[in-house]
Amino acid sequence: MTAKRNVVRGFFLLISLTLIGGWFPASSVEAQQGPTNLLVNGGFEWWDLNTKVWPFQDGIPEVQVCPGWRAFYLDNPPSYAKEPHFWRRPEFRDVKAGEYSNRVRSGNLAAKYFSFAGQHEAGFYQQVSGIAPETPLRFSAYMHTWSCMPMQGTWNICPVLGQSYEPAPMHTRVGIDPTGGTNPWSSSVVWSPEIDAYDVWTYFQVEAVAQNSTVTVFTYSRADWTDTWFRVHNDVYVDDASLIALNEVLPTATSDPAVLAETPESAAPTETPDPTQPTATPAPTATPAATSTPRPDGAIIHVVQDGDTLSVIARQYRASVETLLQLNGLTDANVILVGQELVISAPESTPTATPLPELPSPTPLPPTPTPAETPSLPAASLPTPTAIPTQEAPLPAPATEVVAPLPTASPTPAAEKSATPWGLVGGIGLALVVGVGVGFSFGRKR
Repeated sequence: MTAKRNVVRGFFLLISLTLIGGWFPASSVEAQQGPTNLLVNGGFEWWDLNTKVWPFQDGIPEVQVCPGWRAFYLDNPPSYAKEPHFWRRPEFRDVKAGEYSNRVRSGNLAAKYFSFAGQHEAGFYQQVSGIAPETPLRFSAYMHTWSCMPMQGTWNICPVLGQSYEPAPMHTRVGIDPTGGTNPWSSSVVWSPEIDAYDVWTYFQVEAVAQNSTVTVFTYSRADWTDTWFRVHNDVYVDDASLIALNEVLPTATSDPAVLAETPESAAPTETPDPTQPTATPAPTATPAATSTPRPDGAIIHVVQDGDTLSVIARQYRASVETLLQLNGLTDANVILVGQELVISAPESTPTATPLPELPSPTPLPPTPTPAETPSLPAASLPTPTAIPTQEAPLPAPATEVVAPLPTASPTPAAEKSATPWGLVGGIGLALVVGVGVGFSFGRKR
């Protein structure tokens, strides 16, 4: 009965504590919001539960594009095509993480286009309106490619399934037309450097200043069989695209006053570059080595300076943007702050040796004297050693002693005194005394 009462009491106590905890919610801190992505469906996550497909562009069945985007391509081979009879209009489709997880960088969907057994020149673009002229912009996207020469003796089988083999140049890059045009071959488009992105998600970015209230962003690739060798796969995947205004003022993070009192001031936001100076991304050039600060544990640290971007820092240290994002726990490659410390390389994993405790110094033993070091003593002070015969040496026979008979003499009084056995006499006397004493004691008792 007592046990049942204790269970009931414990149950009601648990409920009471739960209710009290609900009355006093824990303090929370809101994470700082990143810059606003001005693109529609930048992550290509649009999905229609009814149709379960992206819509056809211009009614073309092989061109299915995420809403907000449009595809561009060349139907006819250009004059520079090495193998013009292997020129294709690529197919544009969605790709699902549940089917090909390595082809989707984040979320559930990504965009892809491919020209099976053919070359292509194609990409995506999106126009963005409502932008104030002279606004500095940054367009970024992730892409990766799959280019495969078929296995010897076949025309449609890659030696390693799903991976590139003897890839052809794909010329992947991203661009901004600050005037809002939709022609990817226009001279007004500002392009990023071309980067090989075979089998790995690779970060691309470009910056420009808006010259109109509408700008256009592009992704681009060109499967280029410069060696005239046939490639069965010429695939491009695109995900996580973003267009941001570099002069956007970010909201300040809010938190509990008690937490704010203990939290140092956050770093100042990056200063806005002069909008009168366009910041077109130049062609890749040799980048000077960046100044870095090593920590005691061996990690390399870069302090963000005014005008730094994550991709620029990555190129300075010959690292990838993905590596910098992972080492610093960042989720948005477009958000870094002036004065922020970025880990460029992780500390070495070599363990620090632990010093052994100092042992006491041993007491030196006195040196063993050598014959040359034995001090010489005067001959007179040394005892003469006695030679001990060895057991093998026969012992000398004892000499026979001849005892001459002594002359007979009359005893003298002194001789008689010496011959008296006084010990025996004393013993007899002592026995008599003891006997008398015992008898006397016995007699009195009677």
